[in-house]
Amino acid sequence: MSTKFWILRAIRVFTLVAILLFMVEILKGHDTQSALSFALLWSFIATAIFIATRLYHSSKGRHCALCNDTPDDKKAN
Repeated sequence: MSTKFWILRAIRVFTLVAILLFMVEILKGHDTQSALSFALLWSFIATAIFIATRLYHSSKGRHCALCNDTPDDKKAN
């Protein structure tokens, strides 16, 4: 899998988690600035952990059956 694949995956995960956390913080009644900083910090942490574990399992040849979006090496360019 190429570097581009992992960068795009990280961007998608970061964006989705940041939006979700930001919305939750706003619904909890926090001000916009603190909600945004909370969402960005924890999105970064969650994305780093997610990508690190996926890279680890991918290097061991294990693929995520739930995700089912990791391309096979045979199909990769």
